[in-house]
Amino acid sequence: MYLKAGELHGHYCPGLAIGVRAGAEALRILEVEKKGFNLYCIAENRACYQDGIQMVFGTTLGDGNLELRQRGKTAFNFYDRDTGKSVRLVMSDWPKKSDRKEMAEFILSAPLEQVFAQTPVHFDAPPNTFTRHESRKCPRCGEFCSEPFLRVVDGEIVCLDCAES
Repeated sequence: MYLKAGELHGHYCPGLAIGVRAGAEALRILEVEKKGFNLYCIAENRACYQDGIQMVFGTTLGDGNLELRQRGKTAFNFYDRDTGKSVRLVMSDWPKKSDRKEMAEFILSAPLEQVFAQTPVHFDAPPNTFTRHESRKCPRCGEFCSEPFLRVVDGEIVCLDCAES
């Protein structure tokens, strides 16, 4: 799966390996029987990890089931909303290797407890719902904007960018 994730990501690196391994371990720990809108992940840092998680765990930014809550930590909160199971995987303090390929190999093959600590999740997963919203054209900039992101300014319904300027 690491090779396929690298095709999506554009290169192979330890960060991608972390995401691939975290996603695979989450599937195993949560005993996921099917992938779909039941799966959700909240990542606590933006980095290469997300592409590995998308490829293995099956949640994506596009389907709204991969979320970033920037905390600066290499930590991932995984949920199966069908079963109610969840797990948080946090990068352990592992031996640093000088070679990136060697580091990725360690991440992908070392025993779980050497790569991640398991803790209770830090956030509640949002409900398994998807609401499609209409878009409206902003009269100021002319761009279409989803209704939840429109604001009334001086009696005019405008997008967030125009509302804030």
